[in-house]
Amino acid sequence: MKAATKAATILLAACIAARPAAAAVVAASGYAAHAIPTADPVQGGVVRRGKAVLVGQGAFGAGGERIVRLDSSGVTTVATGFNSLGGFDLDAGGTLYVADNGAEQTGAVTGDTLFAIPDALTRTAALSAAGQEVVAKNTIPSAMDVLVAPDGSVLVTDAAGPGAGRVVRVRRGVAADLIGGLNIQGIALGPKGVLLVSALDASYTVGTILRYTLRGAARGTFASGLSGAFDHVLDTDGDVLVSGSSKVVALAPDGSALPDRASGFGFSTAMFFDQPRDEVLVLDAGASAIAAICRDRDGDGVCDVDDDCPTVADPSQTDADADGVGDACACSGGTIGKAHVTIGNLATPPGDETLVVKGTMTASPAVDPVATGLRLLVRDGSGTVLNATIPGGAFDPLHEAGWTAGKHGAFIYRSPRGVLGIAKVTVKLSSKNPGQLTLAVVAKNGSFAVNPTQLPLSLFVTFGGAAQCGVATFPGAAPDPHCAYDATRGKVKCG
Repeated sequence: MKAATKAATILLAACIAARPAAAAVVAASGYAAHAIPTADPVQGGVVRRGKAVLVGQGAFGAGGERIVRLDSSGVTTVATGFNSLGGFDLDAGGTLYVADNGAEQTGAVTGDTLFAIPDALTRTAALSAAGQEVVAKNTIPSAMDVLVAPDGSVLVTDAAGPGAGRVVRVRRGVAADLIGGLNIQGIALGPKGVLLVSALDASYTVGTILRYTLRGAARGTFASGLSGAFDHVLDTDGDVLVSGSSKVVALAPDGSALPDRASGFGFSTAMFFDQPRDEVLVLDAGASAIAAICRDRDGDGVCDVDDDCPTVADPSQTDADADGVGDACACSGGTIGKAHVTIGNLATPPGDETLVVKGTMTASPAVDPVATGLRLLVRDGSGTVLNATIPGGAFDPLHEAGWTAGKHGAFIYRSPRGVLGIAKVTVKLSSKNPGQLTLAVVAKNGSFAVNPTQLPLSLFVTFGGAAQCGVATFPGAAPDPHCAYDATRGKVKCG
């Protein structure tokens, strides 16, 4: 797990030891919990991009901890020689930034600073921590959490204890204080570029989350009186999830309490929110597994992003024709006309893909996206590319997401954080032809794993019942111009 400040290590360890052993993690209603096993107890931080998970492993002490990658190839060690790992963050190019605060351990050769591990998502040979310091060892004595800022600098919390903690900005190999005077713990980027910084009281049991600008100016309290505040992340809805106890607490964008997202932890520590999967990864102190809490609207125990019928409980995932659509959601509607699907940025690291979907269809009865939302499924010959459920509901000013009814039969869904990258959906109903509609979907910063050798794509859209859906298949196979991959631009265009 992330080590606490030098002065508070024993106190925090006592708090953890006093807690009962963890039972099974239980997710809130509308979510499901599952575990990603690890060979050894988890340590430090966790991040995921695409199908690759990076997590700390090993035993606290000089050189006893390492960073491994879990992906389709199995387990790969990417860096070794850490003493007391802190938080992780990835930049756009796949460099992993890591904090370590154990330089005082007998025999340690480095630590108490920020490290950079290049090509962490793809490297096959492990690097030694020594030599990968971004600033010299001992520069940040209680390096705790890490955040890659929008300007490319890296922010590191230095959990030096009550009144002595700080946030350090590291830029071009130089560390400078940004925020000070707190018993600081975690850091995250909130809405509209606001920094959310967590701190604990002198007893290390009561947490507060404070707002700051990216330049370090205080902007008041976001939430207080929390049962711990080890780490915090923002989910797809803009809610803030907070660890540091036997549960993961959820807070609305105004700081008010929501139902706990999950419970049953021994002591929840580092977290990462995987927006493309709508899933939070949580480390539990001493556990040899990563807890994953995903959206599960139909309550069948299958994550929505993996569910072949996410609106109807179907734990067996029955799909007799293997079209990616569960039999309970079988479509008896018509063909999507004038269909176009374009997916870009496929040649760059996962997480920045764009998607545009357009088409027309006829539904009976006429659709009401505010009431039903919609499901969008895109597949290639090897499997699912995108499985997104856009929820119904009128626009919610608190979360800044939802549907609005515009002029001339138009309905528009907006979400600043996006649903699996989808930030805007426009549905326009025809005034002349009852049931006919035009659809436009725009996504960015998604993770869409298209296999260019498995074209063409297929498109499935549903608003509710079996007759309120449409299917589009694109004729021919690659390199048919109806569905082709442009390797130079990293783009698939169908239609």
